[in-house]
Amino acid sequence: MTRFTSLLGLGILACGAALAASQPQATTYVGGNLTGVAPNSGGTLTFSDDKSIYFRAGQATVPVPYESITKAELGAVKTRPRKHEDPIYKVWTLQKRFTGIKTQNLTVEFKGDNGEDKTMTVELSHSAAPVVLATIHDHLGGKSAANWWGDDYWKTARNADQWNKTVATNSSGK
Repeated sequence: MTRFTSLLGLGILACGAALAASQPQATTYVGGNLTGVAPNSGGTLTFSDDKSIYFRAGQATVPVPYESITKAELGAVKTRPRKHEDPIYKVWTLQKRFTGIKTQNLTVEFKGDNGEDKTMTVELSHSAAPVVLATIHDHLGGKSAANWWGDDYWKTARNADQWNKTVATNSSGK
């Protein structure tokens, strides 16, 4: 009975994560070189099809095709204070005064329409950031969009071409 309950719970969590990834995510555009989007403007990341992510901010809509993504990584978790809108006599809201809002930056590097390098850094809620990154990785298939720290130390499938160049350089004595 406990195995069934565990499997059922795991299935519900997986479905919840998949559903959360397909939902629009509220973001703040922190920086980058997107045309028509001002830094620190609010926006939305949407996953409306299997080919692209769409970042909408104001009148601008920036499509980011999955196939053009060269790197996607999460930044450090940050905690910013909450606004104190509730009066202090509402003791059930005091916990909100002492805990901040946890956020995490997601940086996506991709190629633009004309082949130019584009960068987009957005701030997401701490709970949504890993789900968005996992969604990006899922759509990339075998192509990796993140640098793994182990690639600097071990030979992996992702860095095999770099290791061959390093070995050739070292064996020639340069």
